[in-house]
Amino acid sequence: MAFATANLRSGTLGQLKMLAGDWSGAVGDSAGTVTLSGGRCYMARFQNHDNDTGKNTESPNRVSESAGTITVTVTNIEAVTDGRFIVIYA
Repeated sequence: MAFATANLRSGTLGQLKMLAGDWSGAVGDSAGTVTLSGGRCYMARFQNHDNDTGKNTESPNRVSESAGTITVTVTNIEAVTDGRFIVIYA
């Protein structure tokens, strides 16, 4: 299963913008990306909610900002079927 997003929600938090939703990915697949229009990313969190123990794990990500485009790249280091993410940007 390649990286995928679903159930996307967007809105504002004061003067900042927010994108949130669900995500999934398979271990070893190419990194997935989320691309947004904006100048600066303030937070990007991708969590794995697959287990029922209440402990969510963070998935590593990299943020690139260039010419009004923000690209968040998520590394598939584990299989995720019930992931959730939030990106706060301006």
